[in-house]
Amino acid sequence: MSARVAHITDVNLDTAFFQAIARHSDMSQFEPVIGSLEAPGTLQESMRALGVGTFGLGVPLRSPRAVWALSTWLRRERISLLHAHCFLPTLWGLVAARLAGRPFVFTRHHSDHHQRLGRWLPVALDAWSARHAHRVIAVSEATRKVLTQTEGVPEGQVTVVHNGIEPLRHKDASGIAALRATLGLGRTETVLLVPARLHEEKGHTTLFHAIEGVVAAIGPIVVLLAGDGGHRAELETLAGNLGLSKAVRFLGRRSDVPDLMVLSDVIVVPSLAESFGFVAVEAMSLGRPLVVSSAGGLPEVVGDCGLVFPMGDSSTLASSLITMIKEPERARALGSAGRLRARQFTAAGMVRGYENVYQSVLGPMSPSEKSGQVL
Repeated sequence: MSARVAHITDVNLDTAFFQAIARHSDMSQFEPVIGSLEAPGTLQESMRALGVGTFGLGVPLRSPRAVWALSTWLRRERISLLHAHCFLPTLWGLVAARLAGRPFVFTRHHSDHHQRLGRWLPVALDAWSARHAHRVIAVSEATRKVLTQTEGVPEGQVTVVHNGIEPLRHKDASGIAALRATLGLGRTETVLLVPARLHEEKGHTTLFHAIEGVVAAIGPIVVLLAGDGGHRAELETLAGNLGLSKAVRFLGRRSDVPDLMVLSDVIVVPSLAESFGFVAVEAMSLGRPLVVSSAGGLPEVVGDCGLVFPMGDSSTLASSLITMIKEPERARALGSAGRLRARQFTAAGMVRGYENVYQSVLGPMSPSEKSGQVL
């Protein structure tokens, strides 16, 4: 009999991340049950389509009632271990697992964003959760250092398991050409792509201040922003004030990011905080040239397969972009090296890493323990 492992997140949105867990879990050892604090939605629909157990507790995210609802559900469903993702599911999940007598682990998906902004209550709650969990999974070595050096979590309590992706699908050459035409892009225009939500920590402001130097060196460029978020109006205003309205295009949330990556000359990740860098791995897997900031796990992920600039340094970012655009052979070589490096970050490898953590926490179990029965 396999152990039942519940994954809980904050909202009920379908994501490639949870699809990967569903597809690659070793059902003979660890049966995943994937759901949310909120009422059922697209996440649950996706899990049912994949034949994986799912749930939606229907509790407001900020309500402490989530603790009792989750604790009751863990006992009723005979869950062997709870694995939390995101801030509130981790906080509520730790307490609920303790009440239910179940082991608790969580993945730290963010890095030092709260510390950088001086938000000390979230920092304190993060640290408390990490120190009291059975095990913390850090998505990068950089994240592990935040946990151990800043939050005081014992070294042996933290395991690094890098995130992983599934192979990306994209259009063929004719489809990419059609997309360029749809976007109004000519064949010779230099195109930069920033695939990120429009949020302060993603570093769009740093890029905006770098664009003037790039244009001065190589001529007009097009900067595509694929993503949306609460800072959109602020960024649109900034682009206008800097005279970038013609260069910068706000595309909103897109479902064709791999296609946008393929048609772009350089992928830019100018983040101020980044625990891992999914976008960097996706770009590398497609062989695309990368310029990334030194934030968090980005240098660790990219290695020497892209150009890394100091976080927040617009001048060095401009120089890096100019280098990448003016030296196409070097850009292609970096892209080719990145394609090979991306093979280290697979979805299957990520799930195997999770399961190794489960095994170390649960150890040898009797059938009744695997089914979540408390003897």
